[in-house]
Amino acid sequence: MDNRFTLEKYAGPQTRHVCPACKKKGEFVRYIDTEGIYTFPNHVGRCNRESTCGYHYPYTQYIRERGVNFGGGKDFSPTSPKPLPQKPIEYFDKNTMLATMKAYDRNSFVNALRTIFDENQINNIINRYKLGTAKSGATIFWQIDALGRVRYGKAMHYLPDLHRDKSKPPKGVHSLMGKHGLNYRQTFFGEHLLSLPENKGKKVGIVEAEKSACVCSEVFPDLILLATGGKHSIRLKEKSTWDCLQGWEVVLYPDADAQQEWEELAELVKTFGIKISVSTLLAKAAPETQYDIADCVIADLKRKQQRQ
Repeated sequence: MDNRFTLEKYAGPQTRHVCPACKKKGEFVRYIDTEGIYTFPNHVGRCNRESTCGYHYPYTQYIRERGVNFGGGKDFSPTSPKPLPQKPIEYFDKNTMLATMKAYDRNSFVNALRTIFDENQINNIINRYKLGTAKSGATIFWQIDALGRVRYGKAMHYLPDLHRDKSKPPKGVHSLMGKHGLNYRQTFFGEHLLSLPENKGKKVGIVEAEKSACVCSEVFPDLILLATGGKHSIRLKEKSTWDCLQGWEVVLYPDADAQQEWEELAELVKTFGIKISVSTLLAKAAPETQYDIADCVIADLKRKQQRQ
């Protein structure tokens, strides 16, 4: 199978695409089927900017997550893949997560939050989302589902201006722990908040970045803020991903450059029985940009600080 699926060879600008992570044009190389039978989704590939972006979604990961057996390229049918035996989903021990909830004086994201929030607000965010600290000083964003199971952990570094340090690519906690074969399945960051009695009856807001959920949760207390952790981090087009939101009123807050994509997603999610709408806030306020809602909130908070 390694000879069948490979990164697309350069054959002109049309073979280099926009990276789904860093948004740079002409830097993303997609995986292709050399037999021309199967087409991988557009996010399956690698960014050439290894030092500044580092995005890589291997075709092997896609095959593993989809449970597809390609039959060596001889008997594969795109409409009827053969399912592989399903391995049970594995979870992190909750004590592993709790052990990381310390050392916030060297946590890059928490330190950056101090430029816009006071200590009480920062502690609210830490406790609300169970933020952890990696040995490197990276912030660990734990994904906990509505049943309290720790699904995944993502370690990311931040700069003092609250932008991600792109010189240090995000890493899964399972990888940092040497558990490379862990059969995890990601879910919404903040999903555990749906199970809290005090959140009953609130609307659910979904953003892309974990940073956005954390920052906006302190500014918009009437919303339960969840994050997808990136456009392609969780299976947004699968009904099972959205089952936790049955009975909730959901509003999507796309980044300014993802309005159409998330409007199309919302139409699909409606077929899952979810009451969902899409905010046009950023599309109107910051057209032709890649701003997210947290950028607007942070800018507003800093303007208020300057006036005081």
